Amino acid sequence: MARRPHPKPNAKAEPAASSAAALVDVSSSSVRNARALWASGRIGEGIDAFESAIRQEPDNVQAYIVAARSYAEKFDFERMDRTLDALVRRAPNHPGVHHYVAETYGLLRLPDRALASFERAAALKGAGPPTWMELASLYERAHRLDEALEMIERTVRSGYDFPLLWLVRGRIERRLKQTDQAEATFRALVARAGAESEWACQAWGELALMKDGQGDFAGAIEAIEQCKRSQRAREAAHWAASEKVHALMREMVSQITRQDLHRWRDASAGMPPQRVALLTGFPRSGTTLLEQLLDAHPDLVSSEERDFVGTELPRVFAAGRGQTPFLDALNGVSTDEIQTQRRRYIAFMEYLLGRPIGGRMHLDKNPAYTLTIPLMLRIFPETRLIIALRDPRDVVLSCYLRYLPLNAVSVRFLDVRRTAERYALDMNAWLKFRQIIDTPWCEVRYEDTVADPRAQARRALATLGLGWDERVLSYRQRLMESKRVTSPSYEAVAQPIYTRAIGRWKHYASALEPALEALEPFVREFGYADQSN
Repeated sequence: MARRPHPKPNAKAEPAASSAAALVDVSSSSVRNARALWASGRIGEGIDAFESAIRQEPDNVQAYIVAARSYAEKFDFERMDRTLDALVRRAPNHPGVHHYVAETYGLLRLPDRALASFERAAALKGAGPPTWMELASLYERAHRLDEALEMIERTVRSGYDFPLLWLVRGRIERRLKQTDQAEATFRALVARAGAESEWACQAWGELALMKDGQGDFAGAIEAIEQCKRSQRAREAAHWAASEKVHALMREMVSQITRQDLHRWRDASAGMPPQRVALLTGFPRSGTTLLEQLLDAHPDLVSSEERDFVGTELPRVFAAGRGQTPFLDALNGVSTDEIQTQRRRYIAFMEYLLGRPIGGRMHLDKNPAYTLTIPLMLRIFPETRLIIALRDPRDVVLSCYLRYLPLNAVSVRFLDVRRTAERYALDMNAWLKFRQIIDTPWCEVRYEDTVADPRAQARRALATLGLGWDERVLSYRQRLMESKRVTSPSYEAVAQPIYTRAIGRWKHYASALEPALEALEPFVREFGYADQSN
């Protein structure tokens, strides 16, 4: 785990070296071979190859870490934990080991576990700036700004200069209302990291939000376009993956009927019922605020943006289907397979929650899951649905005006026209689904939630079959004390409910022009036509 004095701007610095154990940190041929087998879908052979690599190279950290992260990709958390535990036992006092373990938990969006492992690393002799700065980032997201600043100052005193340092420092300065200094920090990051780097994209995204908050709407568009232009130059692989998924989903949406849903319900009639619900709609539609309200109910537990339904179920259901239409593949899934996936889903969510769901209602919150509602209904026909709505123009603007790491979803948000087209795809799907589903559902408008959170939370809870509980309105206390939000809205949702995001699109009407025609049918359908002026 060699320390790299001058890490590249777009690369994560390696954990600091230590004499605590004679470890190496190399991508050896045996590790690469195991990973290649795994990536090609030869899972059994991949497991054997990973285990062989660990036996042959017991002091090679990469043998453990690549294996553990591969297991996590297939939701095999038991095997992942065994592998990480074996690494920690090999070198319990090596700070770099705990740093890598923390990074692995971070990839799974388990901030509490990541934070605990980074803190263990930081407490050990030989820990260094990379660990301190990861801690600073997590402290900032947990609203522990003083501790984040202490980690930053420790890093500065050590003489290290990381892009992450400038990014987190700028965020804290912005949150402390030191806007001039924050802008200088973000611009310095762009200059240091290189205008085309991912670090620069994040800095431009922060500047766009700052400019928007200051009422400098032209400046916000100028900043975010710098970010999106750089991302568009690197979009090809993500666009191809997005197109593949969209083709699959469009086909399914066009073919599915009420009879399919009835068939799935009847096939699961003998299975023990589960209390499950899905909160979706579209990114930036207020799902995070609504989830936090509902998750404060004592008879409900929510999971935030986990990928079992959107990632694992398509893989399982499409395996070996060849040219068979995806809907036919869904209809052909056996009862035994459905029962297996129901158990896997609950086990997956309980692992990530870190506690049993028990008899409580489980709310799966993912704003990008509208197209996959049929997949959820395939394994849990009893699923209740809450659809978050917001003025489509505010939705598209908010998706465009924010930095998001490139993936098959966010690649659609690199200009307003494509964002509107993706919105239309999802919402047309919902308009069809709501005509054919029998399960309880409701639509909750963000604007109504902001105006009267009690009434809208009560409506959503009634759809979930839950009674009212006053603790729902105390959600912000939980956020500040213990609840971790991993979505981009982590900062905004911790603030008192505000109205300034309503109708924000009007400040950007000219920039939104390419999107307005595609959005018009939904503006009318969801009752926003009277807010056009």
